[in-house]
Amino acid sequence: MAKRKLTTSGKLIIAVLFVLAVLLVYLLLTGGGGGEVVLAEPVSVTIAEGSSTQAIAEKLADEGLINSKRAFVAYVRSEGLAVSLKAGEYLFEGTVTIADIAQKIAKGSSAASDLKVTIPEGWTVKQTAQAFADKGICTVDEFIDYCQNADFSYDYLPAKGTASRLEGFLFPETYMVAKGWSAEQAVDMLLRQFDKVYNKEMRSRCKEMGYSTLELVTMASLVEKEAVWESDRALISGVFYNRLQKGMLLQSCATVQYILGEPKYPLLFRDLEIDDPYNTYIYPGLPPGPIASPGEACLQAALYPEETDYLYFLAKPNGEHYFSKTLAEHNKAYEKYIKQ
Repeated sequence: MAKRKLTTSGKLIIAVLFVLAVLLVYLLLTGGGGGEVVLAEPVSVTIAEGSSTQAIAEKLADEGLINSKRAFVAYVRSEGLAVSLKAGEYLFEGTVTIADIAQKIAKGSSAASDLKVTIPEGWTVKQTAQAFADKGICTVDEFIDYCQNADFSYDYLPAKGTASRLEGFLFPETYMVAKGWSAEQAVDMLLRQFDKVYNKEMRSRCKEMGYSTLELVTMASLVEKEAVWESDRALISGVFYNRLQKGMLLQSCATVQYILGEPKYPLLFRDLEIDDPYNTYIYPGLPPGPIASPGEACLQAALYPEETDYLYFLAKPNGEHYFSKTLAEHNKAYEKYIKQ
């Protein structure tokens, strides 16, 4: 049988396909499959232990570090890096490619020039400022001054002018920052994380409840400071909402602790009589603003309180709370658990 000769057009098609194949291989090997990403600001990302390549790709895409999850996965596989990707916290700045990111994650977490800053749930602006000051990023005054006086694009933030302006909005998390950062970069990073966690669903639920974001975060901060056990959060939130609906004082010891500026146990009767708008023992309704930075769990508790008839709660010695419907029941609990 005679062999068929390729036509000119057939040869051209093969040549084009060959060039495209070479180009695809090149893109994968250089990490260019997703293109370069120019970061306007440094981005910190945490890779959890045991994360798959696909999970890491999704995390990077969510953080805006890559444009294509498929290209990242393809590059990692082509380079044999899948078994080398390591858990940890990574900081990326400037212009990055898939290759840059994959190689850094394969080498392992944090360069010597990176610093870890952990902001626990329930910390205040002042405590947060001190954490960054301790790392040499900025002074406490620089941090607080930026919080107080800077222009921010988030419409739910209070107007500038007060030191407590960003109270509750500096999201608690572990962050990686670079030496040489400023107070501005640190605060902006914390606010971006809050805005990311406070998602569309949360905002919709807040509006449905008839509360402003400031009021919601204020409620969440009270829950954060009062609750020790996870199981108590939504119940405590429900008690506060019940008291608000009945026109009762919230009587949150946490608000008095906030006024005092430092922990004091036990509180004295004269502490409960301090004339301050944040004192919920003498001023009705929610305090003027948050008293600490709530974590995501307490934001959820404020959005979805447990529906009960409870109007009182009392912390037992182990931190768990006892909930009561009447003052008489509450007083009995006090006699049993506290006045011993």
